[in-house]
Amino acid sequence: MLARLIVDLYGWIIEIFLWFILLIAGIAGFHRVVPILKNSGAILENELAWRILGAFVSPLVAFLALAVLFGPILVLVDIRKSVRSLEASARGSGSDGAVLPIEHREPHL
Repeated sequence: MLARLIVDLYGWIIEIFLWFILLIAGIAGFHRVVPILKNSGAILENELAWRILGAFVSPLVAFLALAVLFGPILVLVDIRKSVRSLEASARGSGSDGAVLPIEHREPHL
């Protein structure tokens, strides 16, 4: 039963994880860009502007990296949803009058 629950909630688990990583990337970008630039020898006049830039650029870089890493997994989850809907429509078009089992759907936004 727990394995079935994990499979059913797999899309949600991945999505929450990805949003959490983007949040962490934004916070880390805000706090770590200025020290990295100073250690590389840059002379910064306006540190707040660089922190804000780091807070925006770091999640974008993290998003691109996560899209490459998790994109294929999310495509497989989407294919799984499509196959389940096709199976449900194929079962629904039958005229044998059999009772269909309850289909547990994955949550989506």
